Amino acid sequence: MAAPIPIVHTDDHLLIVAKPAGLLTVPAPGRPGVNLIDRLRGETGLPVQAVHRLDQDTTGALVVAITDVGRAGLETLFREHRIERVYLALVASMPSPAAGRIEARLQEDDGVMRVVPHGGELAITEYRALDRRRAGVLVECRLHTGKRNQIRAHLAALGCPLVGDRKYGYRARSGTARSRYLLHSWRLAFTHPVTATPISVTVPPEEGELRPTT
Repeated sequence: MAAPIPIVHTDDHLLIVAKPAGLLTVPAPGRPGVNLIDRLRGETGLPVQAVHRLDQDTTGALVVAITDVGRAGLETLFREHRIERVYLALVASMPSPAAGRIEARLQEDDGVMRVVPHGGELAITEYRALDRRRAGVLVECRLHTGKRNQIRAHLAALGCPLVGDRKYGYRARSGTARSRYLLHSWRLAFTHPVTATPISVTVPPEEGELRPTT
């Protein structure tokens, strides 16, 4: 039996949980099996509602609503980009420059989000390299928008895909294949949409390669 989903913050209107790898946030066409929302409803007995998503193999902090007013308020915060969202990623090579801001339009092409010169939707990611690791470079990413696969697509377009992310162009060296990419939702911070209290949650990654040294 799988271990219960860790809950790192709870109040009358929302939960913040630590999502494990290999679990869809919500049901997806053609992808059967239990998802995070189903798991949380079963484990907590609460009417959990999704307000944003993490990719199947992305881990870390994710907020869900448990009341309608909480859901509406969180959806407004996400729509207006008033939630601080910081991620840790292990990439194949040092970004050039080592820190910067990517403002690039994303458009889906055969299931893959690609940077395009025109059309699509504008996506904005700030990033900075933190440390070289044995398998790559640890990078901190701060989202200013929340498009699907945004970090994966932006870093791949920069020439440094996530280690293990074959969907976005990673090519493993001999003997370095891994079962999944490493991308972790490290920090969420926002003003509670109902109580107006400040919420700030940091979820340490389980993978040593993703742990900052400072």
